[in-house]
Amino acid sequence: MAQLTRKVLLPALTLFLLALTGTSYKYAANCVSGTIVKGLEQTQGRIGLYVMALQTLMPIYGNLVLMAQGPAPQCGTAANAINLNLLNEPMDVFKHFKNMTQIGALQSLQKGNIHKGYLYVFRSKGYAEYNWIADCVPGPIVKGLDQTGGRIALYTMALTTILPGLFGDLVYLGEGNNSACVDMMNSINEGNSSVVSISKVKNNMGMKQIGVLQGLKVADNHKSYIYVFKNKMWNTTNNIMIPGLKEYGLPADFVMVEHKNGTDHTDTAGGPAHVV
Repeated sequence: MAQLTRKVLLPALTLFLLALTGTSYKYAANCVSGTIVKGLEQTQGRIGLYVMALQTLMPIYGNLVLMAQGPAPQCGTAANAINLNLLNEPMDVFKHFKNMTQIGALQSLQKGNIHKGYLYVFRSKGYAEYNWIADCVPGPIVKGLDQTGGRIALYTMALTTILPGLFGDLVYLGEGNNSACVDMMNSINEGNSSVVSISKVKNNMGMKQIGVLQGLKVADNHKSYIYVFKNKMWNTTNNIMIPGLKEYGLPADFVMVEHKNGTDHTDTAGGPAHVV
């Protein structure tokens, strides 16, 4: 049983891991000095219009989600924190970098200040969510498993037993021809965001969902079966693939503050502040 199941799992897992290598974090950030923002003739030095320059230079930048300004050291560190996925959401910038302030629509029409740094945060076009993971299994393999009596739904136990750290709860079970089944598996494993998307993929590819009673039937040799599970390795808080995640990102008490003398200090509870 284990040997047959591994043969079926290998193509699915290979595609899943290959898909991950081509992805990025949810957000991408860039800190630009006020001198550069102000000096760009094509945008007349206006803060908000510099967004178009960045999106032109970096096509991976999607929609703008945040513009902020502040001391250059804090701006640069905040951009690094976002690009390293150390912040859960862009607005967390203001929790940790106390001299950074958000730029509104009217303020964005002003010209850049050479004494400030400007933080631009975008939704990354290279980002994909991996809440779900799918495996397509040919009917003869499902039917041939003695331990489950060849029953379609019971094959779920075989998959979760082989990879308990990856396959979570079953969210979808379907059947169809092998080509449609494989295509649906690939579409899900290349990145998705909701069960609704799974339903759309199913409808577009001619797969049919299997109900509880039908799942107790013996598999058909002429069909293939798709099993879609919650992905246990996907961390929904940090939007990354980390199993058993407990601590990640900046400490909750990390702050970076500019003192009156113009130097930036970092501080965390239980430790002295130090110049960075």
